[in-house]
Amino acid sequence: MPPAPPTTVALISLGCPKNLVDAEHLLGLLEQDGFAVEEDAQRAEVIIVNTCAFIEPAEEEAIEALLDMADLKQEGQCRVLLCTGCLAQRHGEELLEALPEVDGFLGVGALPRIGELVRRALAGERLFICGDLSFSPDAHLPRWQSGPQWLAYLRIADGCSHRCTFCTIPTIRGAYRSRPLEDVLTEFDQHVTSGKREVCLIAQDTTAYGRDLPGRPSLADLLRAMGERSFDGWIRVLYGHPQHVTDQLLDAMAEVPAVVPYLDIPLQHVSTPVLRRMGRAGGRQEYLRLLANIRRKLPDVALRTTFIVGFPGESEADFAELLGFLEEARLDRVSAFRYWDEKGTPAASLPDPVPEDEREERLARLLEVQEPISRATNERLVGQRLRVLVESRVEQLLVGRSYRDAPEVDGEVKVRGDRQALLQVSPGDLVEVRVTRAEVHDLEAELG
Repeated sequence: MPPAPPTTVALISLGCPKNLVDAEHLLGLLEQDGFAVEEDAQRAEVIIVNTCAFIEPAEEEAIEALLDMADLKQEGQCRVLLCTGCLAQRHGEELLEALPEVDGFLGVGALPRIGELVRRALAGERLFICGDLSFSPDAHLPRWQSGPQWLAYLRIADGCSHRCTFCTIPTIRGAYRSRPLEDVLTEFDQHVTSGKREVCLIAQDTTAYGRDLPGRPSLADLLRAMGERSFDGWIRVLYGHPQHVTDQLLDAMAEVPAVVPYLDIPLQHVSTPVLRRMGRAGGRQEYLRLLANIRRKLPDVALRTTFIVGFPGESEADFAELLGFLEEARLDRVSAFRYWDEKGTPAASLPDPVPEDEREERLARLLEVQEPISRATNERLVGQRLRVLVESRVEQLLVGRSYRDAPEVDGEVKVRGDRQALLQVSPGDLVEVRVTRAEVHDLEAELG
């Protein structure tokens, strides 16, 4: 009698790229354990939702996804529905009671126990396995590639030791834990060998890398070591902290050809009183000096940041200072979200909350101020040549990203040209283009 086919598992990953790395490790571990990865949840016997819980809307999205999959469980082949990730870590015990539709929960530090959770759930047991917040995946932990074959996220650290008053990450993910430099390089070599064209370095704060390791290697040391490898592609640094963007780091970025001149540095605000209530240092003038120094060291740099509007106690004057900063700083990319009270954070008990409708209105005003700045930044690129990483073909058009565009969050470049020349290009190729037109977020270009 032939052996029974392996149990099929589908996974839906929500949230940031750091969560995506966890999701890929979960699938890699399950595949190693004898399960079969199924990309269509409707055909899977086990469905896993890997969740985010950074702010209330992320939790709501996660619960909605779980309930949608619970409906699918009633209609399709699914026998077991599981919740992993930050929501499970933060609320696992409560969710066992609140979500009877879900058969099991796995915290963020319990990745190696995913096979155990699946088997016990298939046997009819409902349980929560809490994560060990000292755990960090290494280069030898199995990983199943879920995204484009030319792109990889390389998580160089986990957790966070900052104490921003609005943030739940230290509670969910634990203290900052850098991976040993040689282990990170081993994974980088794996990505290079497998043909990746872009490797994005991620952590809650990439710029704090190595401060907790013996010998205190820095992100600059890591970048220089990566630069010694033969790699015809891009290394992108994401999620820095303004206090840790040093001359040493900027010099390394300038020296290593594969490192693109792109920095994502969430500033959160620029008003000194607001920043202090957030538990952060810095201020408007310090940030302007930082940006000027970055641009001096990296003249072609693309700068991205994130702001929170409507933080408790944020006055109209504080918000006006933030808008003035936008006009002066001329940042390339800006994202923003309105403040949300997060249970258990110090900010949730701060006085002088900003009314919800005012938070929404301020968010709209900030984005309105930034839009013409982003357009003007793009318009300066018209006529220039850029290297573009092609990601798809849409009719007689190639669509990709330049070094100025991080995956998922920034714009894209739409490339036209001779039909035969376009047909010679495949997703994952790097091509030279000339920019012909600019929009707020996207560019149009001609091939060659």
